[in-house]
Amino acid sequence: MNNRSAGISTPDELLQAYTAMFMFLGGSVSLSPEESGLPNLCDSGMLRNLPVESNNIKYLEASRLLRSPCPFKQKCQLTLGGNYRTLLSTGKNSPAYPAASHWFNPGTATGEHHRMLSEVYARYGYHKSEECDLEADHLGIQLLFVNLLIEKYLTEDDYAIKEMIRKDLVTFIREEMLTWIPRWAEKVSESSVTKCYTGISGLIVGGLEDVKDILRNQKFGL
Repeated sequence: MNNRSAGISTPDELLQAYTAMFMFLGGSVSLSPEESGLPNLCDSGMLRNLPVESNNIKYLEASRLLRSPCPFKQKCQLTLGGNYRTLLSTGKNSPAYPAASHWFNPGTATGEHHRMLSEVYARYGYHKSEECDLEADHLGIQLLFVNLLIEKYLTEDDYAIKEMIRKDLVTFIREEMLTWIPRWAEKVSESSVTKCYTGISGLIVGGLEDVKDILRNQKFGL
């Protein structure tokens, strides 16, 4: 894996850059385009100028797609809104609803899986707000949790605690998120009528794989 971006040279700087991306990506799959501001981000050129470059194949394919011309232009917001409602919205019949329980059987009942995830979140002081109606295994919730752990990892001075956070992050990405998100992303690619959601799903998979690899390569006290 090789990541780079202007002014970014250390693993910690790369991880910080990925948190900015995950914040945007999580909002894009959790909120309607009107709520997330996705059409404005497209117009501003953010999706053509990502904060991180990578040679991860999924990330590369997604970034190339997002740099390609928009086929909808003036109809972007209307088309994205319709695409989100049929593809990702909270209606459980959506073909690419982004929650783990729709994509794999964790060996426990869905409610039990949600409870176990909530316990993992609570260990790090992460709780959903009362206004949030998303499940504990929703992609937006999981990406926010990954961001929280990355921030804790980057700011922790105690090597033993830092190492614990690193291991927990790698385990959560590998054993929870990457067990279902690649298949979800394939379904998005098959079903989306816009390049935005196809590209966003690819960035999520590639970004998570990159963060996992960055963290696996870190060594402390040597």
